Amino acid sequence: MRSSSIPKDSLAGAVASFGRLLRENGFTVSTPSVMDALRGVSRVGVENLHDFQTVLRSTFTVRREESAMFDRLFTAFWMAGEIVEESREDQVPMPGPENVEMDSSLGFDGITLAETSISDSQEQDAWNARPHAIYSPHEVLREQDFKEIPLGEDYRMARLIREILAPLLRRVGVRRRPVFSAASLDLRRLLRKNIRYGGEVFELPQFRPKRRIKKLVFLCDVSGSMNPYLRFILRFIKEIQTIPTKVETFVFATRLHRITHLLERLPFPRAMQELGHTVRDWSGGTRIGECLQQFASFQGGGALGSSTVVMIHSDGWDRGDPLLLEQEMAKIHWRSYRVIWINPLMGGPSYEPTCRGMKAALPHVDSFLPGHNLVSLERLAGTLRSIL
Repeated sequence: MRSSSIPKDSLAGAVASFGRLLRENGFTVSTPSVMDALRGVSRVGVENLHDFQTVLRSTFTVRREESAMFDRLFTAFWMAGEIVEESREDQVPMPGPENVEMDSSLGFDGITLAETSISDSQEQDAWNARPHAIYSPHEVLREQDFKEIPLGEDYRMARLIREILAPLLRRVGVRRRPVFSAASLDLRRLLRKNIRYGGEVFELPQFRPKRRIKKLVFLCDVSGSMNPYLRFILRFIKEIQTIPTKVETFVFATRLHRITHLLERLPFPRAMQELGHTVRDWSGGTRIGECLQQFASFQGGGALGSSTVVMIHSDGWDRGDPLLLEQEMAKIHWRSYRVIWINPLMGGPSYEPTCRGMKAALPHVDSFLPGHNLVSLERLAGTLRSIL
């Protein structure tokens, strides 16, 4: 690392500035993650460039596909390299590292932990160097109803949705790691496996925590009344599909359509275009009961189970038979672990679930949540985090 790479005469300031650069390029970097990075650096030291980069990568990246972008930004920021723009459809041009005053006495090889002396107050001050430039527009978007957000804000919204889901992605990732504490040893298997060694212990079989939920199923209403909310809930679902849990997604209006493969293999703008061509009843009327019957009878045979969470995104307005809707909801509720209904109309201060579709469904719903802005998606992510 070059001596000119440490801004603000402080390693803490440099890490915070690097976090800002990552955030500006679509990474989900928050104040706690910056402080975690600083604590990690204080433990491994800064004498070894590889260890330093590894600490920052493990703290600031959530998905595997972010690693290549991280390495390029790391080289550009810490070693005065050049950033090559990423060729993806929804990526804005990437800014280079900031031009700041630098101290030539703080070279990489010459920094010691005693010289950096990173305290909690320094970490917080470094990250708060430009708080308004980072947070003010985002705070407005968090509270704004989806139907009032213009298309020009979609990229920023995508970044905020990834930030909302970051704790959920990290939690699921942690649950998949091997457990090395003594309490996790499987003593019965330990004795059985080591008999062949004459009583000497050579193998230590361990328990791994089982994930309670093995599958998430989304059923999204794409009728005309739901149009203003679809591009955000589907973006939310696409990001959730990166977690190591099976995720199935369906959309419905008068018929049911499986769209899991489209969200998995296509960039989001192209997936939305493809949906417009393939889902013929998009923005049409709604027959929720018939679509749920199709799901439970045909599609749901492999999708439902005692470890499945079913999430239905709909305002409940229905032209079909409410008795059929109630019957199918009862079946789905009986055959799944939990049913969550997400209704964007709940964001209104005077909303009451009085339409016949909603009245028929509610007795078979475990969680009834709003879905009209980013704050409501945070609540949904928190609900998922508590059960995954």
